[in-house]
Formats: sequence, C-alpha cells, structure tokens
Amino acid sequence: MRSFPVPSGGLYFPNYFIDGSDAYLDTSLNWWTGTTLNGSSLPSQYCAFDSSTALHCVTAGGTILTHMLSWDGGESWQNQTYNLSAEASELEEWEFHTNGVHDLFVLNVRYQSAAGPDIDLSWHVREYSESMFPDMRTYLGLGDLDSTSGAGNDIRFDFASMGILPDGGAFIAYHDSTDSDPLFGVEMLLPIRYGPTVA
Repeated sequence: MRSFPVPSGGLYFPNYFIDGSDAYLDTSLNWWTGTTLNGSSLPSQYCAFDSSTALHCVTAGGTILTHMLSWDGGESWQNQTYNLSAEASELEEWEFHTNGVHDLFVLNVRYQSAAGPDIDLSWHVREYSESMFPDMRTYLGLGDLDSTSGAGNDIRFDFASMGILPDGGAFIAYHDSTDSDPLFGVEMLLPIRYGPTVA
C-alpha cells in the first residue's frame, strides 16, 4: 500500500479499495473515498505531490513506464513515456522522486536486459515545469550482475531505493560485481544553478 501527503493535510491512498477507488485520510483521522474534482481516481498507485504543487504519477506495463504530470490536482495530465522494449526483457524494480525547489524529476529503473544481467539506469528531468523530456540518461555500475529479490537468494537486490538530496543531487541504489552488497551512487556533478549564488 502506498500513500502520499496532500498539500491541504491528510494522506491520499491511490487504488486503496477492492474496486480500485482511492481513499483519503483527513487530519481528524476520518476515512473518505478519494477522487479528483472531476470525480475520477488517480491513474496509478505510484503518485506524489512535490513542493511546487505538481502531482506526479508513474505507471509501468511490460517494459514501458509513463510519467504523468498534473498541475491541477489530477484534472488534466501531461505524459512522458520511457520505453525499454528494445533492451529489456522485464522491469525488476523502479522508483521515482521529485523536488519542486529544483524543478527536478528523477526516475530510477533496474531491468533484466535481453542479454542477461540486470542493468541500473536513471533519467533526470530538470525543469520538468517547462518540458518533461529527460535531459540526462545515466547507467549506474557495470551492469554485469543478475540478482533476484527475496530472502534466501544468494545475489539479492530488493528495492530500487533512491532519493534527492537538498542540494539537488540524487542518490540511487545499484548492484554490480564490484561488491557483494548493493551500493549507492551519489550524484556529484550538479548544474551551476543548484549551487549558492555569489553577490
């Protein structure tokens, strides 16, 4: 079950009920059926607001992910598709984070490559308020290790853990043959506009 805070307070739970409708828990701990202003449910259980009030949702089907962006609380959407069909046989894990201060969306994917090993990949969309097209695609690690989630597996990778630091740099989990345990890659080269200004 996934939930996210809403700007007015409370938590929103997409796809919470058996019939697929959303739930809303208000600040008095009362439960409601959640809908957008036009009465619809959100398009994915993977959604979040950021500090710019942008609502981001991501859906995954097969080897295709779609980032959906709404500026009106889910009434209308802009879409950007990430199609890995040419290189992936299936998606293993994926996660996204956004930062309204830096106008930044980061999508992290670990996929089973058609050649065999798992590949760790991320996309950065800087200034998503102007364009949802990614400006950077980055492979993490060597992409030479096939791992499986779940207890008891000898090579185990369970979660596409990631986040965005206050300075706008992303940190992303990946796993390759350089270490027996998953590692975190930390973004060090940041756009100049993320740094302090000089008066």
